[in-house]
Amino acid sequence: MQRPLWLIDLDNTLYDASWRVMGEINERMNRYVADRLALSDKEAAALRGRYWKRYGATLSGLVRHHQICPAEFLRETHPAENLADFIAPITGEGRRLKLLRGPRWLLTNSPRAYAARVLRLIGLEHHFERIISIEDMRICGQFRPKPAPLVWRHIARLARRHPSRLVLIDDHSDNLKQAHRAGLQTARILASKTMNARSRHSGRPLSVRRPSYVQLQVHSLELLARQQKRFLVS
Repeated sequence: MQRPLWLIDLDNTLYDASWRVMGEINERMNRYVADRLALSDKEAAALRGRYWKRYGATLSGLVRHHQICPAEFLRETHPAENLADFIAPITGEGRRLKLLRGPRWLLTNSPRAYAARVLRLIGLEHHFERIISIEDMRICGQFRPKPAPLVWRHIARLARRHPSRLVLIDDHSDNLKQAHRAGLQTARILASKTMNARSRHSGRPLSVRRPSYVQLQVHSLELLARQQKRFLVS
């Protein structure tokens, strides 16, 4: 039996991105789209929603339909110098990551520089062999970020592994569903305390039912690590 390659999401999987930073990024994206395309805030948010639903990322639609510069968009919409103001400190996550036996890659739709800064802030910069960021998800000249079907074959080729030897650890249903369809193993971590609290207060608590496309659903990396044997492959 062989250990799998762990593909681990960043936001709301390794840390509570919904606490502050996701709201900041959303505001910056809305502002960027409104300014560059001369739209109202409401129109910009609606356009972003359509592109998110169709392509999995705002950037994909902006590049395809409006010739937006990807590097400029990513730089303008992700906080840099004051990033620490938006990230809640965490402890012990490095120890929990080490419990996962086998190589670990970070897999995120965030830009590489931003992801690296977040990893430093949460103390995990030395726990991944590789960062696969949105810059690495350009296939045939077009961005294909999670959950695009093509990205999973692309990552399997990068890893030089059969998809069944990859495990996606993510919080997002669409990502997990498409990865499962592509033959990857899947695990969901519902780790964001902010998301859990918001769901309870809205009267729509996060489902405790595990969907068929998720092999394991837990609330922490430590619980996942305890059951990692189920992901061993022959």
